[in-house]
Parts: sequence; structure tokens; C-alpha cells
Amino acid sequence: MKKLRINFSFLRKIKSMKKKKKKRIILFSVGGFILVLLIGTIEYTSKSHFCASCHYMKPFYESWKTSSHGHIECATCHYLPGARSKIRAKIEGIMQLGRYWTKLYLKSKPWAEIPDESCLREGCHEKRLLEGKVKYKKVVFDHKIHFTDLKRGKRLRCTSCHSQIVQGEHITVTDSTCFICHFKESEHYPKISDCNHCHHKEDLISEKTSRFNHSLVFEEGFECDKCHSNTIIGDGIVPRENCYKCHWKTDRLDKYDDTDLIHYEHIFSHKIECNQCHLDIQHKIIKDIEAISECKTCHIDYHKAQKILFLGEGGKGVSHPVPNIMLEKGLSCKGCHIFHEETGGKVIKSETLISKAAACESCHGKGFARIMKDWEISTEKKLSSIRTIYEKASDELKHTKSVQKEKAQKLLEEAAFNIDIVERGKSVHNVEYSQELLTASYNIVVEALSFIGSSYKPKSFLGVAKEIPTQCSNCHSGIEEINTQIFGLDFPHKKHLIEQKIQCSTCHSNVRKHGEFIASKQGCAVCHHKDTEKDCTACHKLQTMFYEGGQLEGHNIPMDIMFEAEIECTGCHLDSRDQIYRPDKNKCVDCHEDEYGEIFLEWQNSVKDLIRSLKTTLAERKKLNLSKEEQAQLLNIEKSLKNIELDGSSGIHNYTAIDEMLTNFQITLKSMGKNTANEQKKIY
Repeated sequence: MKKLRINFSFLRKIKSMKKKKKKRIILFSVGGFILVLLIGTIEYTSKSHFCASCHYMKPFYESWKTSSHGHIECATCHYLPGARSKIRAKIEGIMQLGRYWTKLYLKSKPWAEIPDESCLREGCHEKRLLEGKVKYKKVVFDHKIHFTDLKRGKRLRCTSCHSQIVQGEHITVTDSTCFICHFKESEHYPKISDCNHCHHKEDLISEKTSRFNHSLVFEEGFECDKCHSNTIIGDGIVPRENCYKCHWKTDRLDKYDDTDLIHYEHIFSHKIECNQCHLDIQHKIIKDIEAISECKTCHIDYHKAQKILFLGEGGKGVSHPVPNIMLEKGLSCKGCHIFHEETGGKVIKSETLISKAAACESCHGKGFARIMKDWEISTEKKLSSIRTIYEKASDELKHTKSVQKEKAQKLLEEAAFNIDIVERGKSVHNVEYSQELLTASYNIVVEALSFIGSSYKPKSFLGVAKEIPTQCSNCHSGIEEINTQIFGLDFPHKKHLIEQKIQCSTCHSNVRKHGEFIASKQGCAVCHHKDTEKDCTACHKLQTMFYEGGQLEGHNIPMDIMFEAEIECTGCHLDSRDQIYRPDKNKCVDCHEDEYGEIFLEWQNSVKDLIRSLKTTLAERKKLNLSKEEQAQLLNIEKSLKNIELDGSSGIHNYTAIDEMLTNFQITLKSMGKNTANEQKKIY
């Protein structure tokens, strides 16, 4: 029995060992199966055809299958080389499956980013950057310069140009990206938009690569746009509403103007196609006859200066835009430069190259033409002043030996640019911006002179319309340069507005009528007649001319007898309290006999009667058919009469000369029209 027990114990041990082995075999078998299944799953899911399992991936799969990359698995490009990236790919794949099963994918567009390392890995495009220039369609492209240098200050990626945009092609070059980068206007624009970057001479003079031999074009130095006009359509701007496609958080939307940050995040850090944000720019040959027959087809940049002024941007040294109010209201050039005239009920379209003052008054009312003329006068005065300063500064620069000469030269070029814009563009297109540009030119010239240590100190230049107080400067910009006459006296706006800071409302009112003149002689005298020692000729130039003698419209005026006797203006114009006033007949009696009071009145009445008579005769002679010589005489007499009236003394300042002049005018007028009258008698 004991022996039998020993045998059973041994058998139990063997049986126990078999069970453990069996468990191990089963475990290893299950583990091996799972491992094989996992490896198989990993391998199967790594194949590109698995990507098409999700229905929304089928279009991308089909475009890949027929592309030049059709023999390369999706994961090879979409993830970085290395084991870590493969693990990441599987984790992301599981997450994508989860989104697919839960239908979360419906909330966003399928998105993929291809790193540059995938493209440049060994066995793919690792030598692409060293290959230099390649042909794309009919243009030359160099990968090296696009990757090694910053473009527009931005770093590019492979997918900046190669992206899935065109259906049926995979990782194709997107032409619109090229156009946005090359043709969107910026400080880099003139350089990167040059046709020769892509269209090389050797291709254009070869009949194999070009339908037309361009040899003559290069020999004559023709610009491309002489023949190929309007090849760029669109401006590539980024509407703010495009940001809302992806973003809704305020802190991100507030970064709209930070273009460097936006390009870094969207282009370099992530693969965002340019046209997701930018509006398209097209670059193509226009075959529309209406488009190619426009003026700008030949006159490229012909109105560049006018555009800069009207837009209020593009000048040098002005930090903020100053657009013309008409631009902000959407008015186009034809609003002023094209007119429609009605003839017999029929509307006839007529065009003019230079807008006339009538264009202003047709919208703004009568009198606006004078404002336009004031703008022209004011700008011309300031242009003359800044030209003189610029020429003197250029001469200083020419003779300097300063090490800063080159820097100063660049500044003077900027000043010259502004001056040229105002000169050619005409200030009427934006008088406020014109004033800003001329002031900026002055400041730039002063800065250039300081660089070379010049001793030349330009005269202070007042060119900013905002120096003028009140809202009047919106229309009357530059009025400080306008001199006019008030009560027959010279009135310089600059002295009153800029130097004395007198408000426009002191002399003008809008209560009854816009800009109505409300100043009086007494009001002017409050300031001007305070100082009795002040030189009267500063204001009373016309009165001085009659009293001291001179020329009036070609007529010689001898000096008055009292001036010969060295009687000053204050001899008659100071009262007993030593205040300046307008004297009457009683002032004569202070120095002369009593009868001189009556002589004073006789002289005044005589001159007034002569003036009235001459005016009547003038009106009659204007109705006659006079010769050109007689018409000139008539105009001369009319101007002279006006000046005699503006003198305001009715002959007292120089009775002898004025009486003689008026008498001669009568004789001249009587002789006018006699030849015409005789001819009419002969006819009848």
C-alpha cells in the first residue's frame, strides 16, 4: 500500500507539471497570436488603401493613387522619419478612428500637415535644394533661393507651394500661392514682381520654347507691359471675416495686424494654404478687348502721382494715411473728369482730360472754384519754397566730405519723391495730404543736413493745414498762403492765422451764409491802429502809392504836394488824443485857412461825380463793337477806376493827379467807337 501511495504521488506531480506546461503553451500561443495580429494590424493599417476605409478620405486616396507619389505609402510623407513618429502615427490613427465612429469628424474639415523632413528624407527629395533651377510649366524655378532666404520676411515650407488643392492631383504646385507672394503689393513688390525672375531671356528668344522670338524686345529695351497689359488681376488682401472660418476667440482675432506672427504660425508652424486667408491673385493673358483697350494699357503708372495723393498713402515721412474724403465716399475719377452736357433734350457724353472748376461747382455750389484756385496758389508757393530749400541742400551735399553722405543722399531722394508727387499729382487731388508731404520733405531735408553737419539752416516751413484753427481747414487747407484785399487793404492770412492765431470766426460767420465776411474797419483798427509809430505802408500800399507817387496800371502818378512838404500820414490821421482816425474837412482847418474845409468837400464831390460819369460811359462803350486795342484800353480804365475807389479818400490823397487821370479817361472814352459809328453810317 505504501508503495502504491508513492506511485500516485509521482503521478500527481507529473500531472501538475503537464497542466503548467499546457498553460504556458496556451499563454504563449495566445500571446503569439495577439502579437501576430497586432503586427498584422499595424502593417495593414499602415497601408494607404486602409486610409480609404473612411468614406471622406476616398477623394484624397484616389488623387494620391493616380499621382506621381502613388507608389509611396501615406504614412511615409505624413509623419516624420523614425520609430517615435510611427508610434505617434498609430496613436493619432486610433484617435481618428474614434472621431470617425463617433462622427466628430463632421465638425471639421480633414486636415494634414506634411513636415519638410518627410520630403527631404533619404531616397526622396534630399538633393532638391542642391539641384538649382528647374522648369515648371514655362517658367524657371529655383528651390534653393526660396528655402535659404526669407521671402517677404517669411520662411517657407515645402507645402507652402505644394499642397492638395487641385482635385485629381496630389501635392501639386499651387499657382495661386506663387501669385499671392509675387504680386501682392508691399515694400518688396517692385523687386519680386519683376517678370525676369520666372521668364528668362534664353527661353523667350528661342523658337523652341516661345511662339515669338523676343530678341528685338530685349535689344530695344522694351518693358514687358508694353505688349502684355493687365496680366495681374486681384490684390490678394485678407478680409478679416476669413479669420472667422477657424477662429472665434477674441485674443486671437486681435492679432489680425501682426502679420509676422500670423505668417509664422500659419505658414511655418502649420501648413495653411495661402488662399485660405488671402483672396486670389490671377496672373494670365487677358483676351478681353474691353480690358486691353483701356488707357492704362499704354499709360502704365501715368496717374501714379494722382493715385498716391487721392489714396493719401505712399509718400515718404508721413506715418499715417490721409485719404481724400471723396475716396472714402466712393467717388471715382470720372466724377470730376467726365461731364455730360444736354443739348436739345439729348444727353451728349463729352470727356475732358483736365477737370475744370465747373466740376467742383456742379456738386459743391458756386464759389468752390475759388477755393480750388486758392489750393493751387498755396501749393505753388510752398512748392517754390521747398524747391529752393531742396536745391540748396543738394548743393551742400555735393560739396560735403561727411561719412554720412550716402545716408543723407537717400533722405534727399525721399524728399525729392514727395516734391515730385505733389508737383505732378496736383494738390487738388488731396490738398491736405499734399501739405503733409511738403512738410515731411522739409523735415527730411533738415534731417539730411544734420547728418552731414551742414551749417545751412533752412527757413521755417509752415506746411501743415492743421495749423489753421477750426474745422475750416478741411476745405480751406493752405489758406495761410493766400493774400487778399479787405477794404482796399492787403490782407495776408498767414500773419493773422499762423502768427497771431486769430480764429476764422473773427472775420467770417456761417450763421446767415457760409463764410460770410463780418469784419469791420473799426474791428481791424482795434489792433492795427494801436501803435501810432507803425509804418502805414504795411497795410495801406494803395493809399501810399497815391500819396507818395508811383505807377497805377501803367499810368504815372506824381507825388502829392503835401508829401513834397514832408507831411506824414499821421499829420492828418491823428486826432487830438493821438489816436488814428479817418479825418474830415475840419482837419484841414487845423493847419489851413477856413475855406480849406469847403475845398476838401469840393475835391471829394468832383472826384465822385467824375467816377459816376465814367462808369456810365464805360457801360455804354462795352456795348459797342470795339477793336482789340480799344477793348484793352477799356479794361485798363475799369481797373484804374476800381483802385481809385479802393483808395477810399475820394481824391484827397492826391487830388491833382487823380483829377487829371479821370479827365483823361473821359477823353479816351469819348473817342472810342467813333470809327464803328462812321462805318455804320456808310452802311445806311
